[in-house]
Amino acid sequence: MQRRHFLSAMLASAFYTSMAKAADKPLTIIVPFQAGSATDTAARLIGENLGKAMSRSVVIENKPGAEGLIAAKAVINADPSGNVLLFSTNTAVTGINTFHKKPFYDPLTDLSPITQAGEFPFFLVTNASLPCKTATEFIEYAKANPGKLNYASGSASSLIAMAQLIGDAGLDMHHIPYNSEPPAVVDLVGGRVNVMFATPTTTAGFIKEGKLRALITTSKSRLNKYPDIPTMVDSGFENLPLVPWGGFFGPRGMPQAVRKELSDAINTTLAGPQLVAALAEHHITVTTSNPDEFSAFLKNQLELSLKVVQKNGLVRD
Repeated sequence: MQRRHFLSAMLASAFYTSMAKAADKPLTIIVPFQAGSATDTAARLIGENLGKAMSRSVVIENKPGAEGLIAAKAVINADPSGNVLLFSTNTAVTGINTFHKKPFYDPLTDLSPITQAGEFPFFLVTNASLPCKTATEFIEYAKANPGKLNYASGSASSLIAMAQLIGDAGLDMHHIPYNSEPPAVVDLVGGRVNVMFATPTTTAGFIKEGKLRALITTSKSRLNKYPDIPTMVDSGFENLPLVPWGGFFGPRGMPQAVRKELSDAINTTLAGPQLVAALAEHHITVTTSNPDEFSAFLKNQLELSLKVVQKNGLVRD
């Protein structure tokens, strides 16, 4: 009995020593999209405040490409002591693992879910040159011009949203994929693509300038800053079953105690009114959870994503 107590004490001591050493190192948050994206913006806002709360330097590292797989792999095999985290949306976690017949990894076991951090809306935006001022007009225009329009996607989430809209409306459009949202929006403004689902973070400025036109928002209610942009339900469409979200993950095998400590620190940080307000400026609503709650949420989102992908013929080899 004494030997077991001794071993338990030794393991506990080793764990907390490891945590103390980890805290001396910078916390690297890997983001699967390039700088300027909504995900990157959220990661930097949260990271800055988290660093102050933990008295620890935080480094944001962008690893775009391969639908987020590059960023996910960089975290999956990292040291699980708490120095490296993934901040991702649906794309690199649920999206990439439902688009392909054989998933690249299991986000519930190959990553360590820590906490959800927020939810955000998409706008359905078109180039201002299109003669469509409402979603209904866009559907009618696209049906009258089969095969002549194209749409961009800057993430798996935006692709799923657009594919669902196209499938439900019976449209014939060409898909042009991008590895991140900002370059897709640039080409949308330039008229090289016609339409896409994108976040307010990258499109709001162009909408105000009249270069883009927002037809609907996927938010459950109209946004305070954009009361004239109707919701999907207002426009006669059903809400998307998938929730665009962002959250934190650790590497494979991260100890439960480390996950809980990080979850508590992140959630406490996200409760700060200044950070809540700063994220709200980018139309990101703070939502938090503990590791178990986040894992259950992810399981549900994976199942929903798979249904949408299969129904709309998006499964790839």
